[in-house]
Amino acid sequence: MDSIRLTGIRAAAGQSGSPSACSDHNTAPRWHDLRADVTVELDLRGAIAGDDITQTVDYAQLADRVRQVMTTGAYDCVLLETIAGRIAQAVLLSHRVHGVDVVLHAGHPHGMAVDDIAVNVHRLADDADHDDATPAAQASGSMPRQEVGGRRSGSQHGADTRHADGAAQAQQSSHAVIAMRGGDDGERLMRAAVVALDSIPGNQVTGISPLYHVSAIDGPDTMSAVVLVDTRLDAPAFSHLLESISGKHRDSLALHMVVMRSDAETGRREQVGWQEAKTSAAILAPWMDIEPDARLGGDPLPYLLALAPDATQVGLLSDSWILGGMQ
Repeated sequence: MDSIRLTGIRAAAGQSGSPSACSDHNTAPRWHDLRADVTVELDLRGAIAGDDITQTVDYAQLADRVRQVMTTGAYDCVLLETIAGRIAQAVLLSHRVHGVDVVLHAGHPHGMAVDDIAVNVHRLADDADHDDATPAAQASGSMPRQEVGGRRSGSQHGADTRHADGAAQAQQSSHAVIAMRGGDDGERLMRAAVVALDSIPGNQVTGISPLYHVSAIDGPDTMSAVVLVDTRLDAPAFSHLLESISGKHRDSLALHMVVMRSDAETGRREQVGWQEAKTSAAILAPWMDIEPDARLGGDPLPYLLALAPDATQVGLLSDSWILGGMQ
C-alpha cells in the first residue's frame, strides 16, 4: 500500500499554556508541546498516472485537521491515547485514506522526569472494532468515505475508477454556499460534516460562519451555520455529496446547497440550489457574517434578511463553535 507521511505537526500557536487558542476554555492545557507524525495509507496509482491532485489527499488540509484536534485535545483529554485516537478518526474522514498510523508526542510532561512521551495508534478505515467507541467515530458513519456516487469510496480499487461519476468533475473550480441545520447532537455532527466536506480531494472549505440558535414556534429549536466551499464538483454531484454526508442523520443534520457560482470563460454563472434560503434568516444571517457583500438571486443579503419572516427567531449562539474539535 502506498503512503504519505507528515512529520512534526504541532498544535496551534497559543496551545502551550494559553487558553486563547480555544476561547471555550478558561484553564491551562493539560498537555504541552504536542506534535504528531501521521502516515496515511492510500492508493496513489491514479494520482501518479495523471498527475491528478483529486486522486490524493491535500497535505495542508490534513495537517490543519490534525492541528485542530491537538489544540482542543490539549485541554479536554486526560490521556494522550485519547488525543491520538481522535487524530486517527479525523484523518480517516478523508475518503481516500485506507489506514493511518499516528505517533503523538508530548514534551516535558508535568511532574515526570522524562523528556518526551510518544503514543502510537494504527487504525484502518474499515476497522469496525472501534468505530462505535466515541461520538467522533459515530459521526464518521455519515461521512462520504462510506458511499459516494453509489460505490464504496474506501475500497481498495477506489483510486483506479477515476471517478465512475466522472461527469461530477467540473472543468473549473466553483464556489458553493452550504446551509447547515442541526437538531439533537447537531453541533457535533455539523463539525464532522465540515471536516468531511474539506476532506474530499478538489474541495477547499474557505469560510465557516458563527453558529446560530433558531427558535421554533412549533417543534424543537435547532442550530444553523453556513459553510463556503470551493469545489471541482458540478452542482448535481455536489448535492449528492451533501446527501451522502447527512443521510444517516436526517433527524439531526440537514445540508443544502444554497447557491453555486463559477467564473467560466463564457461569463459568471450562478445556480440557486435552494430557493427557500431567500426567506430564511437562519441561513441569511450566518451567511452575511462571512460574505456581507454576497447576493442571492440578484438581491443583497441585508435586504433579504430584513424581509425574512423568521428574523426575530434567530440569534447568535457561538462564534467559536468549530473549535469544539472531534467530540
